[in-house]
Amino acid sequence: MLARTTCTAKLTKTTAMISLACMAGAAPTAVCAQSADRLPSVTEVLERYVDVTGGSAAVLQHTSMTIHGRYQVPASHLDLESVFYTEGGKSLQKVVLPNGTAYVSAYDGHTAWDIDPAGKVTVHEGDEVKSIARDADMYYHLHVMNYFRSMDVVDVQEFHARPCYHLKGMTNWGRTNEHFYDKETGLLLGYAFNTAWRGGKGDATETFDDYRDFGGVLMPAKATLREGHDLSVSQVTRVTSVTYDDVDDSVFALPDAVKKAVTEARSGRKS
Repeated sequence: MLARTTCTAKLTKTTAMISLACMAGAAPTAVCAQSADRLPSVTEVLERYVDVTGGSAAVLQHTSMTIHGRYQVPASHLDLESVFYTEGGKSLQKVVLPNGTAYVSAYDGHTAWDIDPAGKVTVHEGDEVKSIARDADMYYHLHVMNYFRSMDVVDVQEFHARPCYHLKGMTNWGRTNEHFYDKETGLLLGYAFNTAWRGGKGDATETFDDYRDFGGVLMPAKATLREGHDLSVSQVTRVTSVTYDDVDDSVFALPDAVKKAVTEARSGRKS
C-alpha cells in the first residue's frame, strides 16, 4: 500500500512501494460465504485477503525481501529496470535509466529521501514521511489498521471490472484512502486516493493484476497507476522476481549527499 521523483514523466515512489509491498501467500482458499443481506466487517475483508494470499505465517517467516522488476511509462515509451528492497520497516527503490544513472528513493526508519540522476537530493518531511513509512512496511497487510484512524466497508462497487467490497478509510495523517477487494476471490484489486497533497496530479487509482506465487506468497505481478483528471495511464510496475532474506541493512545507509541535505535542513529550521 505498493505509493511514492521524475523520469521524463514523474516517477512516483509511493506507487511503486504500494505495488511492490502488496504481498502475502499461495493459492486462494475457498471463498468466505457472506450473507446476501449484510456486508462483511473490515476485519473479515482484511483477514480474508491475508488468508487467500498464503496466510500470515507465509509472510512472517521472512525478514526481508528483494523485488526485481520493470518500471514503465507507456506514453513516454519508457521501460526501465527496477529493484526494491525492504527489511525492518526500511525500504530502498532504484530505477535505472539506459545511460546507467538512476533514481533512488529510500526510507531508513527515520529519513525519507530521493536522489535523481543529476544528483539532486530531496528530503521528505511531515505527512509524506508517514505515508512512505507505511509503504516500507513489509508486513503492511497484517496490520492495515495501524495506519488508519477509521475504516468502513461502505458498499459493493464495481472496480477494475469486478464486483468488489469497497472499503473507505481515513489515514492517521488525515487522507482519504479507498480499498477494493474482489467479492468472489478476496484479492485486493486496487486503491483510490488523491495525490495533490504531495504534489501529484489529484485523483488516482492503483490497480493490481496477474497475481502469482512468489515463494509461497501470492502477490500481483503488475500494478498500474492512473492519475489526473482523466485517470489516464501514467505508470506501470511489473514484478519479474522476488527473493527473501537476502537484504543487508547497509543497503539503507544514508549517502553522504543525503546526510548533508538533512543537516542543512535541520540548520535551516533552527535558524
